[in-house]
Amino acid sequence: MPPEKYATLALINGKIITVDPDDTVHEAVAVNGNKIVAVGKTQDIRKYVGPETEVVELEGKAVLPGFIDSHVHLVGAGRLAVKAEKEVDIKYCDSVGEVLEKIGERAKVTPKGEWVIGWGYLWSRFNEKRAPFAHELDRVAPDNPVLLQFSAMGVANSAALKIAGINMSTVPEYGHVEMDPETGKPNGRLQGGAAVRLVSNCVPPWDIQPIEITKKALEQWIKWGITCGHQAGSTKDDTETLQLLRERGELDMRWRLYVHNMTANLGYMDNLIALGIRNGFGDDLVKISGVKLALDSMGSMGNAATYEPCTGNPGKLGILLVTPEKLAEMIVKAHKAGLQTATHSIGDRAIDINLDAIETALKAHPVKDHRHRIEHCTYCEEKQLRRIKELDVHPGESNYIWNFGDAYKYQFGEERSKQLYPYKSFIDYGIIASANSDYGGGPWHGNPITGIYSMVTRKTEGGDIVGQGQAVSVMEAIRAYTYNGAYAAFDENKLGSIEAGKLADLIILNDDILSVQNEKIMGLEVIRTIMDGITVYKK
Repeated sequence: MPPEKYATLALINGKIITVDPDDTVHEAVAVNGNKIVAVGKTQDIRKYVGPETEVVELEGKAVLPGFIDSHVHLVGAGRLAVKAEKEVDIKYCDSVGEVLEKIGERAKVTPKGEWVIGWGYLWSRFNEKRAPFAHELDRVAPDNPVLLQFSAMGVANSAALKIAGINMSTVPEYGHVEMDPETGKPNGRLQGGAAVRLVSNCVPPWDIQPIEITKKALEQWIKWGITCGHQAGSTKDDTETLQLLRERGELDMRWRLYVHNMTANLGYMDNLIALGIRNGFGDDLVKISGVKLALDSMGSMGNAATYEPCTGNPGKLGILLVTPEKLAEMIVKAHKAGLQTATHSIGDRAIDINLDAIETALKAHPVKDHRHRIEHCTYCEEKQLRRIKELDVHPGESNYIWNFGDAYKYQFGEERSKQLYPYKSFIDYGIIASANSDYGGGPWHGNPITGIYSMVTRKTEGGDIVGQGQAVSVMEAIRAYTYNGAYAAFDENKLGSIEAGKLADLIILNDDILSVQNEKIMGLEVIRTIMDGITVYKK
């Protein structure tokens, strides 16, 4: 007997990796409109095929739920697509000398007085294990202001420091401007986002509209099979851009917005609260999930807030962007207003401070299913893992293994590296943790396939292995990028698995990810991305 309605799309004779509670693998799936209507054997799904059904013969290929990246940066990701032509790519430089050579080459063809920007600056990768100095940049670019930048760390030359008005008395909101111990003057090194922005805010903006930059990022994410992104720190520009794309019918990804409130002096959270906006305001395409806060700095540069110093910053315990008391005040305020918090916390000390604040909020206003998040949650020992489980907190675990694993291993050392990116420990403790790339905010890899490979093998881009004991199975890695990502934003009843009644966000790979050897996972690619039952990308 035929169904009441035929399917609009049927995928048959493949491996449907459902990511349901039992990790069931089926042969076929039927979609009607924007909903999944049935999953099962090919012979059972054929009854949903009518005269106008699009039938895709999979020939054994794998189908997964659309990937969910639980921490990305919208405009930052778009900027990565155009940085190569406008800035100097130094992300793979192995030495200070190589950086200086590249900056010098660009300075020779740049008009006098115009900026030279080096992006992807990561001194812990350099053979010298140090950052350049202003006087070194002065030597290769005597006629241009220069800024090397990566997220919350930077180096400026003398011309750039002068334009920014930075001197021996300059004190940024957080972080610091490093001073030469002999002269007492700035040596060019800038630690912490507030310090870097003193210079970066002086750089003329690109003559590219935010909407065009954003579209470049969307195109890339869809090719990677990402059907939902969690915007970590949504600003007015980000939110407006998403609305404009939606009005144009060009928004082929779902978005969960964590509104930007990463320093204590911002008022975005207060504005949300004044309007009575709570977690879940919006619809299945775009909704507000909560607020993005920030506590410590960067682990790759040795500035995460830890109990023991990192290799690159001996005698120091990292940077705190806000005091523990202020963080608690902000989380309590958001919690009482029904807003989920997602707080950047990389080091073990920062994670404890974050958990203290969440515990304070729960004592003031008990809520059973709050799902407050720890973003990045990179270095967790048993104490932190136990508290995360007890408080039912969600780690939005940034998968830095591939891009930054080498830098983190250097900063944290061999022994502590056993607890970096602790995916296996999360599973052992019964903690639901999502996987994300932080693409656009730091790393230059944002492909979930790369992320799955690194979670399974624990291999870095440099060929090393970080924390082999934290390796997980392919299925566990897939779950972190699908169901767990949906769970992170209270979407698990609609997204994250291939089950009847859920929204039809699906991807087709060019092979079976559960059967190929681990080393061949990196060679897999998405050949079709389906969002709301509509093909938005096809190779």
